[in-house]
Amino acid sequence: MSEPWPATGALPDFLAPLAERARRGEVLLRRDPDPRDPADGSGAVRRSAVLLLVTGTSLEEAHVVLEERGHAMRSQPGQFSLPGGGFDPGDRDDVHTALREAEEETGLDPRHVQVAGAFAPIPMPWRVQRVTPVLGWAPGPLPLGVQDPIEVERVVWAPLVGPGSLTDPAHRRRGLLRGQGVGPVFELPEDAFVWGFTAMILEQLLVGLGLDPVPSGSPTREIPPERRR
Repeated sequence: MSEPWPATGALPDFLAPLAERARRGEVLLRRDPDPRDPADGSGAVRRSAVLLLVTGTSLEEAHVVLEERGHAMRSQPGQFSLPGGGFDPGDRDDVHTALREAEEETGLDPRHVQVAGAFAPIPMPWRVQRVTPVLGWAPGPLPLGVQDPIEVERVVWAPLVGPGSLTDPAHRRRGLLRGQGVGPVFELPEDAFVWGFTAMILEQLLVGLGLDPVPSGSPTREIPPERRR
């Protein structure tokens, strides 16, 4: 991974409260206790990290980076996710994991990212895994692109506010999987359909920035077969 690590500095006002929560390692996404979740410290738990990379100096110009996973991947092909992946023995910490994976997947230069901090790990007991969201910021768009077409189909910049954004009522739904509710869904332009774990994190990103979550009374949408594999 590119070195050195980015220096800290002033963050834009709109991001400062959420950044302080990340710095303190607070919980971003709460989940109900699950008996399948192994005890803390269990060697059986896989450790992963994802990068919540927000760009822009104001909320009006802010974007977050998403990936469409490669359609030939064995795990969740064609689904949208945040850059990230599993912890490697050579990684210093979860921040290092998130930045390294983002560099490998999108060509991100970590020197252009100011890391605000890492939220508390989120348990994913059905995968015997814990995922740490790492919050990063850059003042403007970065030259990102697909590095390995097997892993990543495309990189998407999702605006936080305005037309076609994560807060645009025309693109917010409640998801159904075989008729059962699965939380928020974002139907973004160019068939960028975001649901599941990633949509839940994005919703909490919005809430942390003082924006509204996807209303419980929003229209529902069954998850398309090509996005649920």
